[in-house]
Amino acid sequence: MGTGIAGASIINGEPYGGAAGWAGEIGHTPVFPDGEQCACGQFGCLETYASAASVGRRYSQRAGVEGVKAEQVVSSDDPIAIEVWDEAVEALSLALATYTLLLDPSVIVLGGGLAEAGPALFDPVRTRLIKRLAFREAPPLVPAALGVDAGMLGAALLGWRAAGRPELGPGWVVDVRSGPLVS
Repeated sequence: MGTGIAGASIINGEPYGGAAGWAGEIGHTPVFPDGEQCACGQFGCLETYASAASVGRRYSQRAGVEGVKAEQVVSSDDPIAIEVWDEAVEALSLALATYTLLLDPSVIVLGGGLAEAGPALFDPVRTRLIKRLAFREAPPLVPAALGVDAGMLGAALLGWRAAGRPELGPGWVVDVRSGPLVS
């Protein structure tokens, strides 16, 4: 959750790409069908409301200022900031409820710059997700172990494999729960 919102579905420890490779593309899930037009051409996409870039952009437009970053919106007591942040949380909880009902994930991992908001993001999204899933438990929401570095490190691993090195380097540990990615 940074400039945009990407997603992945992991099934039995392997990424699932779907029929055309787009499985898990939660950023373009329509959450407000009559909402703003997304850069993709659809209307009301999650990414249009809840990416870090859109939070800053939407606040800037409403407040009549330029160059506002999402982290400034999250930490502000400004009524416009509160409104924009509430819309982002609402959009994300709607998309995650749909995702949960379709795929029944055991856990939802949120990462990227916007996830760095910590409890300001996780607490209200968790509360709304629980309310939306009236007949079942919500899966746990957890921050990505690698934080904002996850995409960069994943790209590095893909590059390593594309270079003909499918094995990891000596001493590298992929399981971030047991040690650093690169030691």
